Amino acid sequence: MIALGIVTLLLLVFTLVYYAYLANHSEKDVSFFMSVSLIMLVMNLATNTAGGGILGISWLYFAVALIFIGVGFAVDTHESVAFYQSIGPWFKNTFSNMKLFGWQVLSSVLFPAGVILYFVWYNKQGVLARECGKCAMWGLLAWAMLLWMILGPVL
Repeated sequence: MIALGIVTLLLLVFTLVYYAYLANHSEKDVSFFMSVSLIMLVMNLATNTAGGGILGISWLYFAVALIFIGVGFAVDTHESVAFYQSIGPWFKNTFSNMKLFGWQVLSSVLFPAGVILYFVWYNKQGVLARECGKCAMWGLLAWAMLLWMILGPVL
């Protein structure tokens, strides 16, 4: 059941990214879907840490996340297709620049180093500084969620 909670957690994060894209690129209001996905993300983390019989509710979060992804196509089909078409080029741009990729990995894994690099390079190398800062923020979020997922069921 913990594996289902983790898969559901990743699916809910994907749903949030998906609706954030729709909110920025579509004229439709998707704030309801974003807020419900965010609430379910926090509730999923809380139920994963509770242990016992509460983990069965992860099936509900899983089903709702899948329904929300399907409803996204009903909300705006054109922008939903554009979102899925933009995933490939994003991966290509992110992982093809190996000089920048190394700094991104360093900033994500060691997020305090990414924050320091952001402030050190802010005036000199703006693009690299912004990438380090952005990856440091994502790294902090990933470390916090990873610790919550691992230590939650143990405690």
